[in-house]
Amino acid sequence: MSIVRQLLWGAFRRVAANPKVQQKAVQTARVVDKKMTETADKVVEFAVEKDPVREAGRMLGKLMSGGNEDKR
Repeated sequence: MSIVRQLLWGAFRRVAANPKVQQKAVQTARVVDKKMTETADKVVEFAVEKDPVREAGRMLGKLMSGGNEDKR
């Protein structure tokens, strides 16, 4: 197992040293960062619109009543 680990680690170091791979990693990190920021902004907007206490109460009420309000 040690030999396989050494071979994989060596291959990883060679790939990581490749400038093309480094450039692609930077581009990917930028895209992911942008998407994460957009998603976080959407979550914050949604949280501002909804009152977490009321929503939790509604969910608890649905659970306690044994189903969904649409089924009644």
